[in-house]
Amino acid sequence: MKQIISIILLVFMIAVTGSCKSAPAASGGKVETGAMQHLINKYKGEEGFEVMSFGGIALGLVKMAANASSDAEDLDILDGIRKFVVVEYYDAAADKKIAFNDDVAELLKDASKIMEVKDAGDKVEIYGTLSRDGERISDVVLYMPDESSFLCFFGNVRMKDIGAMMQMADE
Repeated sequence: MKQIISIILLVFMIAVTGSCKSAPAASGGKVETGAMQHLINKYKGEEGFEVMSFGGIALGLVKMAANASSDAEDLDILDGIRKFVVVEYYDAAADKKIAFNDDVAELLKDASKIMEVKDAGDKVEIYGTLSRDGERISDVVLYMPDESSFLCFFGNVRMKDIGAMMQMADE
């Protein structure tokens, strides 16, 4: 569980310290959560694919761990998240990796890319839907094709929490 939290924080630390390319103005659409869940279920039983889903009690424990590791007051990092799913497929056969990456690319082609982070040749693409008031991002997807990793946060993340995490990473 600490590894997952570390991955999440690492992505935001890279955004602060690595080379970060902002996406063009949000011209894309929403991340289709139903289609995303269908894609995850399609590969769930495949050899080399490890799918970890956190909802209910498991998500509550992750939220407690994330908040306990934070020194910032009133920071509920994952408060608006209903469920999050991690897919790791680095042990999958090459053709399955290609098929999964193609399916993810097709699914995200019309979604709004929030940012793309590049560090030491690895790429992290972050998708989501920014609220009209700019205070929340909903249904965030972190896609790391070079690392064969895919994370989905179903629900809302407050921008102030992301900003606080980035500020903590910078200290």
